[in-house]
Amino acid sequence: MAAKSVLIVGANRGIGYNLVKAFVGESWDVIGTVRPQTRADKDPSVGDLTAPELEKTGAKILEIDYLDEATIDRAAAAWGDKPLDMLVNLGGLSPDPKSWQEQSADMMVEKFRVMAVGPLLTIKHCLPKLEKAFDAKIVNVSSSFGSISSSLFLSARIYSLFWKMVCPGFPGC
Repeated sequence: MAAKSVLIVGANRGIGYNLVKAFVGESWDVIGTVRPQTRADKDPSVGDLTAPELEKTGAKILEIDYLDEATIDRAAAAWGDKPLDMLVNLGGLSPDPKSWQEQSADMMVEKFRVMAVGPLLTIKHCLPKLEKAFDAKIVNVSSSFGSISSSLFLSARIYSLFWKMVCPGFPGC
């Protein structure tokens, strides 16, 4: 029986890197992705693992940048016609250190493209491979920062500010 396969987007640090190691340890066929910029960047201060370090785990490496649909298409094409058992979308951006009042529209649009549009496009391009697998799974990992409805980044702060203006002195405001 062939090993199950998993594509992990954002595999070069943190949760993604640990998922790569865990799936390799369970004998899955693991494909991890890094952004093309990460593969080209040799600066260790970036905090990302380089592609050769990631390859030492036994995973195959492909390049995906959620801001560039062509990279997603190339990665899906490089996978070929084989079934894909699991897609894990967890690439993303860390919160900008600026307060929400200092965020520009361009910054917010970029974050939305990375945290929402990129994973959707990855699913779109990988769907034919997922449909070939028996009981395929798509796992989308995000954070409250990536949430549109419950983000502490902006919506919770605005909600809190609203209640402080509407009911000053009310317990819990």
